[in-house]
Formats: sequence, structure tokens, C-alpha cells
Amino acid sequence: MAESQMIDELLKVAFKNKASDLIVRSNDRVRMRIDGTIVTIASERISPPGRDQVIEMIHHLSSHLDSAVDVESLQHLDFHYQLQMLARFRIHVMRTQNDFGIMARVIPVEIPGFDELRLPPVVREIAEYRNGLVFVGGATGSGKSTTLAAMLNHVIQHRPVHAVSIEDPIEFGYGISHQGTVCQREIGRDVSTFAQGLHDAMRETPDIIVVGEARDRPVVQAALQAAETGHLVMSTVHATTVTGVLQRILGAFSRDEHDAVRKRLADNVRAIIVQKLLPMKSGKGRVIALEIMIRNSVIKHFILNAERWREIPRSMEEGRTLYGSQTFDQHLQQLVEEDAVNYEEALANAVKQEDFAMRMGRD
Repeated sequence: MAESQMIDELLKVAFKNKASDLIVRSNDRVRMRIDGTIVTIASERISPPGRDQVIEMIHHLSSHLDSAVDVESLQHLDFHYQLQMLARFRIHVMRTQNDFGIMARVIPVEIPGFDELRLPPVVREIAEYRNGLVFVGGATGSGKSTTLAAMLNHVIQHRPVHAVSIEDPIEFGYGISHQGTVCQREIGRDVSTFAQGLHDAMRETPDIIVVGEARDRPVVQAALQAAETGHLVMSTVHATTVTGVLQRILGAFSRDEHDAVRKRLADNVRAIIVQKLLPMKSGKGRVIALEIMIRNSVIKHFILNAERWREIPRSMEEGRTLYGSQTFDQHLQQLVEEDAVNYEEALANAVKQEDFAMRMGRD
């Protein structure tokens, strides 16, 4: 089998087995991540590909790019690849001890809806905001991009808006037969940086701006400016709690700027969603556990004062009924009570494990 056929077949196998990732490395057995667990494909089904085979796979996957890829000179490369009518894949190529690896994240062609993702009603309300900053946080592989895509897809289906997204690389595709439209720009192909994409977006008459990742000062500064001028800005952040998101954003600025940045965050951040993916109790599939902060007058006051950030989770917990906010531990309790997640898994992911055990009557 030719290497082009081999990698396409492996991608199809990953998709059909509902894997989130395919992992191919020179002189190693092929692996997939299914429901969060690494699964190795038996060597009798496919032999470990050699270095030259992996290089040919990379050439095949990258053949649609604007310029030919010199694999031997690469240290890393990110791009997307599509198997028509089946799925898109976010491809990461890496050099490893003079060999090469391919990590392929499976991106379904159809963007899942809120119900399919089991997102609470407040996420729909957040998606319908008309202005401000919305951050979606989580670790790598926690489904941040999927949640963000579901939110944007919901908006363009129901409102005649113009959205601009800046992505690295482009993952989900948005149809054209909706009330709204999305102009997607890819880093390295359509625009040089996230910050430049945000700067350009201000001239592109957007209602919504989606930033693939708020990763450094120029991006956060531009996102704040866009929110301050009345746009809705949504972005992902690599952080595992709501306060972690705030700390990550604040950390992009020098210490002498912190007071001013806290004021801008207090005025412009409307909501923060942070998520984890946990294995279902049934053993089939994963479920999202969510921490959600909805800004209100109390939380705005806490954001202004860094010494009171530790009180934000308590305010989120108390605001669950009125605002739809919640802590991870509240949602984990709900998932256990709904028989979606087993208690041991919930406990391992709880923020305050002793309090969680007491709340569940397992002290």
C-alpha cells in the first residue's frame, strides 16, 4: 500500500473508531486516542512505518499547501487536511530525534450542537451576547475549540451577523446557508499573526471576532480593544480554572500594568467557561465537566482586587440558580448524580477533594 493510501486509511480508521487523535511516529506502532485512552493498533494489522514512509505521508498530507514542504528541514508544522465528506484533521508534524511524528486531531465535518455536547442552557445565552469578552479555557484536548465552534455556529444560524475568525490552523468549516456569515483567516496563510488578524478585523465590519488562542500580550491587548469598541470577542485560553484564565491573561502584561488591566478585564469580560473531558461511566464516550463564571457586580468587584480572586469560585457557586454559573465541583456532583460519571473519576478531578467527598457523603 502506498504511503498516501496508508495515512488516509489510518485517518479513516481513527474517524470510524471515534478517536480524538491519531499518532504516527517513525519506527513505532501506530496509536489512537479513544475516549481519552491511548489504543495501540496491532502490529499484524499495520507494521510500524519507517522514517521514509512517514516523510512520504507528510508530503501527501501537505500537498495542498501553497508551497512544497521540505520535510528534512522541519522542526514542526501545523496545517489542516480533509477527507472529503468524512472529516477534517488538524495535523501537527514534529521532528523527534531526527525522526518524524504526525499527530492528527479529528475534527468532524458537522459542528456538534449544544445538546449533543451536553452543554447547559447558560452557554447558549453566553453565545448570544452582543459585546464583551468571552473566554473558553481548558487543557490541550479538552474540547475548547469544539465548544467555541458550537457557540459561533449557533449564532450564525439565528442572527444575520458577520463574524471574523483567526485560527491556527482552521479547524471547523461553517456553511453558507445561514443567516450569518463567517470569514475564516488562517495564520501563516491568510494573515501573519493573531494580533495582526485582530487589527485587520477592526476594518472588516465584524459583529463577532473569534481568536483561536489568547496567547500573548499583543493578542490580549487587541482583544481588549475590540471588546471596548463594542464587539463580541471570543477566544480560547490554556488554563484549567476560571481564576487560572484571569491569571493567564493578566500575566501577559508587565506588573506595572496590572491595575489597569484588571480594570479593563472587570469592565469587559462577560463570561469565562473552563472545561474538562471525563470518561463516561458506561465506558463509551466522554462528557464535558464545566466551570462557568458569569460576570455580575460582585464578581466585577472581585476582579478589580487581585487579593479577592480566591473568592470568585464561591461567588460562582452561590450564583448558580440566579446566573447559571457553577464550579467544577458542583458540576461533577451533578454528573455523578446523573450516573454519567463514576464517583472516583469525579473525585480525582475535583478542585477541593475533601469538600467534594463530604458533599457526596463519602467522607
